[in-house]
Amino acid sequence: MNEIFTFEKMYKAYLDCRKTKRNTINALKFEYNLERNIYQLQKELETKTYKPGRSICFVAKEPSLREIFAASFRDRVVHHLLIREINKIGEKTLIFDTFSCRKSKGTHAAVARLKNFIKKATENYKKEAFYIQLDISGFFMAINHNILYKIFEKMILKQKKTNHWKNDMLWLAKNIIFHKPTENYIIKSPPSLFDLIPKRKSLFGAKENKGLPIGNYSSQFFANLYLNELDQFVKRNLECEYYVRYVDDFIVLNKNRSAFINFENKINNFLQKELDLELNFKKTKFCPISKGIEFLGYFIKPGYVLVKQSVVKRFKNKLNNVIPSLTGNPHSLVGVDFRPYRTFGFRGNDKSIQSVLATINSYYGHFRYAFSFNLRKAIFQKHLSMGLKGKFLAPPNYNKIIFK
Repeated sequence: MNEIFTFEKMYKAYLDCRKTKRNTINALKFEYNLERNIYQLQKELETKTYKPGRSICFVAKEPSLREIFAASFRDRVVHHLLIREINKIGEKTLIFDTFSCRKSKGTHAAVARLKNFIKKATENYKKEAFYIQLDISGFFMAINHNILYKIFEKMILKQKKTNHWKNDMLWLAKNIIFHKPTENYIIKSPPSLFDLIPKRKSLFGAKENKGLPIGNYSSQFFANLYLNELDQFVKRNLECEYYVRYVDDFIVLNKNRSAFINFENKINNFLQKELDLELNFKKTKFCPISKGIEFLGYFIKPGYVLVKQSVVKRFKNKLNNVIPSLTGNPHSLVGVDFRPYRTFGFRGNDKSIQSVLATINSYYGHFRYAFSFNLRKAIFQKHLSMGLKGKFLAPPNYNKIIFK
C-alpha cells in the first residue's frame, strides 16, 4: 500500500512549496497543468524512477558571497513531501536549543534563548560568566553523504511504521542526499562572482560524496539532523547546560572559566571522529560575557541587545542606492538589488513600491528585537520621511514603515 506518495500528500507538499515560489516561471509552468504534473511526479515516485532535475546555480551577494544551487520547482515539491512526512519525527529527535528551519525557532527565538541563558549564567547580570563561540569549517560543503544517510536511516528504522513506509522514506532520502547538482545545472551569475567563492565553500570544490546544496529546503533539515549528533554530545557527554546552536554557529556559556579548558579540542575531536568535520579555529571566540556576543545580526550584552553595525551599514547602503530615485521619480528605478537572492526591475508601479516596502520592513522587523528606537527613528527621518513625496509613514514607535 502506498503510504507516502499519495495524491493528497503530493498536493499538500505543492501548496507548501508555492507559498514562497508561486510567481516564479517554473512554479507557473507546474501550476498550469497542475493535476497532470502531480500525477506524473507521483507515478515517478511510486515506480522509483524519479530523478532530481536541473538546478539553477548562482551567487548570492548578501550578507556575504555564497554559492546557491536552487532545485527546480518539481524537485522542491519532493523536498517538501519528505520534510512533511518526517518533520514530527525529526522534532522529537532534535534538542530544544537547536534553531533554524523549525517552527517557532527562527533567529529571534535563538536570540531570546541566548538572552535567557546570559541572565541565568550571570545570576541576573550580577556576576561575570564566560562564553565560547565555535564555527564549523565549510559546513555545508563538508557534510558527508554516507554519514548523513546512516543517521537518517537509524532514525527511520526506529519508527513504529510499516516496512513499506521505511523503505520508501530511505529510498527518497537517499535520492536527495546523494544527488549531485554539479552534474546538471545552469548558471545565473557572472563567472567572475564564482571566482570569489572559496573552494571550501563551493560544491564544485567538494570531495566525492560530500556537500549539500545551500538553497534547498531539504538541506536545512538534513543539516540540523547531522549536527544533532554534536548537540547530543555537548548536552549529554560534556553536560553543557547553556548551549544554543543556529545551523553551524553555536555558543556555550558557563559561570566558570575553567569549564572551557580543552573544550575546543574536545569538540573538534568529536567532529572529526563522528561527523568528518572540523572547527574553523580562526573564528573561535572565548570571552567574558560582559564583552558582548555577536550572534545572528545582533550584539548581545547582559541586559540589552543592539543591532550589529554591519547590518545597519548594509541597510543604509541599500537606502542610499534607491531613495534618491524613489523621491518623485520611481520610473528611474531599474534593477536595484534589494533582496539577497533576487534583482528587481522597478517600473514605478504599486508592486515595485511594495517590494521596496517589504525589504525595508524586513530590516525594521530585525531592528525592533533590539534596543533600537532611536536608530529606527533616525533612519526614517533621514532616509524615508521624504520618500515618494512623504508617502512613507511610520507609527510613533517606528516599529514598521507603511505606504499610504
